Amino acid sequence: MKKEFEKFKQWLSLNYSDGLLDLNPPATDDEIEELTKALGVDLPDDFISVLKIHNGQKGESAWLFDSQEFLSTHRIIEEFNTWKSLLKTELHNKVSTPDKGVKSDWWNIKWIPFTSDGCGDHYCIDLSPTSSGTKGQVITLWFELPEREIVSQSFSLWFEEYVKQLYSGELVYSKEYNSIVHKDELE
Repeated sequence: MKKEFEKFKQWLSLNYSDGLLDLNPPATDDEIEELTKALGVDLPDDFISVLKIHNGQKGESAWLFDSQEFLSTHRIIEEFNTWKSLLKTELHNKVSTPDKGVKSDWWNIKWIPFTSDGCGDHYCIDLSPTSSGTKGQVITLWFELPEREIVSQSFSLWFEEYVKQLYSGELVYSKEYNSIVHKDELE
């Protein structure tokens, strides 16, 4: 993951240097332990290795992942706790329309958000797939929409594809949106 994250940082330095400056220092072992304890799960090694490179972003510049904030360990806990409290109230018994391999929950306590758009939409690491899914797959979680799509079989594959899209020009930094977005959104 280190090599792939270096490519990401190189792209940021050439295309959006403020984004590079917005990255937090590496997560400490204590922060990783606090995160896993708060979530009650063992996180995939590929995701932990990224947190140990940069513990998310400060949130003082544009969001770095497809119009979403790259969450730090503390922000993951905040978002997780928000969803956990919603699960007990307004999301109780609400179901989604998931891809094959994803449970039909609206939110599942083992879906770990690692991005946020600030309005309840996330990319999540799914640690509780159905028998036809893959533990650690990356899924979408949109607060108001029922679809739960598998976007990658693992965090490392998701991140590798994201970096590839940056270098191919499919994803670009937009001053207008103050975010990295799909180039189609600019047309």
